[in-house]
Amino acid sequence: MSGTYIPKRMGGAVATRSWPALAGFAIVVAHLPQFLHRLLDGDEAIYGSIAVLMNLGGGLYGDGGVDNKPPGIFWIYALTFRVFGAYQTWAVHAVAFIAMAVTCSLIYLIARDLATPRAGILAALFYGVLTAAGNPRLLAANTEIFMMLPLTASVLCMLRRQWFWSGLLLVAAVTFRQSAAVDVILIGVALWWLEQRTTVLRAAALTTAGALTGLAVATGLIAISGSLPGFWRWTIGTLVGYASTNWTPSLVWMRARDSILPFLVDMVVFWVAAIALSTRWRTLSVSIRLTVVWLVVAMAGSLAGGHLSWHYFIQAMGPLAVLAALAFDRFRLRRVVAGAAIVGIALPAVAWSAFDITADPLTYDFAAPVPQHQAVSAYIAAHTSPSDRVFVWGNWPALYVESNRVMSGRFPGFLRGFARGSSLAPDNWDTAPDVWPLLDADLRAHPPALIVDTAPADWSDFGMYPMSNYPVLAAFVASGYHQVDVVDGVVIYARNGA
Repeated sequence: MSGTYIPKRMGGAVATRSWPALAGFAIVVAHLPQFLHRLLDGDEAIYGSIAVLMNLGGGLYGDGGVDNKPPGIFWIYALTFRVFGAYQTWAVHAVAFIAMAVTCSLIYLIARDLATPRAGILAALFYGVLTAAGNPRLLAANTEIFMMLPLTASVLCMLRRQWFWSGLLLVAAVTFRQSAAVDVILIGVALWWLEQRTTVLRAAALTTAGALTGLAVATGLIAISGSLPGFWRWTIGTLVGYASTNWTPSLVWMRARDSILPFLVDMVVFWVAAIALSTRWRTLSVSIRLTVVWLVVAMAGSLAGGHLSWHYFIQAMGPLAVLAALAFDRFRLRRVVAGAAIVGIALPAVAWSAFDITADPLTYDFAAPVPQHQAVSAYIAAHTSPSDRVFVWGNWPALYVESNRVMSGRFPGFLRGFARGSSLAPDNWDTAPDVWPLLDADLRAHPPALIVDTAPADWSDFGMYPMSNYPVLAAFVASGYHQVDVVDGVVIYARNGA
C-alpha cells in the first residue's frame, strides 16, 4: 500500500445506491450454505436439545438442560422453536442470518462515522464475507454470531460516547458468551481517551449504571427461565477447569493448526490491510486507535479459552473488517495490487463456500469412514414414537435433533470440549461427581425408550470411555435394558419387555 491518501470526495462518489445493494447481494450469496444443512455444528444440537426441554417446562441449568454457556443462546433457540416448532433449525439459521445482517449494518455505521460511507460499505461487506469464509461451524447459529450484535452496538455507542447504553449492551453480549467481558478493557481505554478529566467520572458512572441495569434484567430472566444457582455452578464455576484443560500444549497446537492458522492465512488480505493502517498509529484519530485496541482485545477474547475453534474468531472479525475497510478507503492502490487483493479475498470465500455446500457439517473433520449418524437417527425415529425419550451416551446430541426425539437427561452430551482420546483423566465439568446423581434421577424420571451407545463405534473419539466405566450409568442399563441392535458400530439398547 502506498501512503497516498484518497480525497474524501471519492468516498461519497463511490457510495452510490448500487454499492450497498451489491454488497448485500454478495453477503447473501456467501451465507447461502447455512440454509442447505439441518445442522452446521454439534453445538447447534446441544442448544436445540436443551431448548426443547425448556419448552416442555424444564428450567435452564436444571432439569431443562445443562451447558456451560450463558443463557442468551438458549433463549433464542427456545423462542424460535416455540414459534416454528421443535428442532426447526432452519428457522434458527434464519434468525442467525438476521443477527449477522444487523451486525453488518452496525459495522457500516462505525466505519462510516470513522471515515466515509465507502468505508462503511466495505466494512459491512468484509464482515459478511469473513463470517462465511470458513468451515461449517463458522456459519452455525452459535453463540459468537449472536454475541457480536450487542457487542458491536456497545462499541458504536462507546465511540459516540453514549456510555449508559454501551455498558448495558456489553452485558447483553456477555449473556451469549463470557469472552465478551474482555471489552471492559476497551471501555476503560475509551473513557480515558474520549472524555475530559472533568467528565470521565460521570461517564464511568453512566457506564456502570448501564451495566448494572443489564445485570439486573439478565438475572431476572435467568430466575424466570431457569436456575440462578445452576447458572453459577455450570457457567461460572466451570470456567477455570475448562480453560486449564484446553491449554495443554499439544492440544493448543492441534487446534491452532485447524483454526487460527487458516483464519490468519485465508484472511491475509484483511490482516495486511489492518496492520498497514495500524502501523500509522501517530496519524490515526483517537477513535481509529480505539478500533485497533478493539481488535487486540477481541483476539484476546477469542483465544482466552484455549479451545481455538474457528467460530471463536468471529469476535475479532468485527474490528478486523472495520480496520481493513478503513485501510482500503484511505490508501490508493495500484491496479495490480487492488486486483490481487480482490482475488485474495474472493478465492478463499469461494473455496470454503464450495466445501460448505458439499461437506457433511457434522463429520467433515473425521477420517473415513465417517460416523453414519443419519442411519442411527433413522433407526431411532423408526423404533420410537414422538412421545418417547432417548438417551445418547457420547458426544452426539445431533442424534436427538435428527430423530426429532427428546433427551431423557439434562446433559445433551459428555466430555464436551474435552480432549477425548488423550491421556488426560476424563475429569471434565460434565463428568464431575455431582453429575451422576442428577443423571440417574433424570433417567428414572423419564426412562428412555432407547439407549444409544456411541463409545463402541469410537464416534468423536469416545472409544476410551465405555459405559462400564461409569457405575451409575452401567447399573441403570443393567437393571432394565438389553441390546437390540448395532448400527455402524453404535450399540442400541431397549427396555426389557419392549
